[in-house]
Amino acid sequence: MLRLFSVLLILLGLAAAGVGVMAMMSPEAPTEVSAEAEPRPVTPRGAMGMDSDGVVGIESLTQGPAAMVLQRVPIAHESPEAAVFGEVFDVTLSIDATGAASAIAALPGRERIVEGEAQVSSDVRASLTGSGFDITAQSPEDQAISPLTANTWRWEVMPERTGPQDLILEIYALVDDRALPVRTFRDTVTVEVSAFRRAIFFAQAANPLVIVLSGIGSVLGGAFTALRFFKR
Repeated sequence: MLRLFSVLLILLGLAAAGVGVMAMMSPEAPTEVSAEAEPRPVTPRGAMGMDSDGVVGIESLTQGPAAMVLQRVPIAHESPEAAVFGEVFDVTLSIDATGAASAIAALPGRERIVEGEAQVSSDVRASLTGSGFDITAQSPEDQAISPLTANTWRWEVMPERTGPQDLILEIYALVDDRALPVRTFRDTVTVEVSAFRRAIFFAQAANPLVIVLSGIGSVLGGAFTALRFFKR
């Protein structure tokens, strides 16, 4: 009886081993993949608009608010072609964002006028510089552009050197606490010396003895002319 039971155990063990070998040799069944597990295509960062992380891309930066606030408007400025040493003259700039075709109407209209256009923001800065001049601003350097009337900037300029001197007028658009240069003008002003100032310069530079002798000569010349007049 025990021998028969042992034979049955051996047969059952062989059968179990055969089933295991067959299972190992059979091909694996395909695994089902759900649609949610499929990988999604990756959009390159900055290709357009916002990417998946909410970061603004390059294209949206180039088309952002800083590029949209600028508007093209007519501008004009006035400065003299010639000036006298030591005598003050004015330089005036006008920016007209009211829709007018020109900005000349806001200028005095007495000197040389240069017209143009510029891309400006809602706030504009204008500055005037020149190494041969003493320049004093007569209006705020930074101004908010008005849609109702032309904005004007004015400077008083005192020539301090003679000959051709350059005045540089620079216009900036103020965007996000940055000053963006939008237009630059360079005007050449020829500074001359008046006859009266030439006489003063000569008197200041000449030898005092020469001045005294010149004065005596002028007095004698005047007396001689008067004496001839009364002898007639």
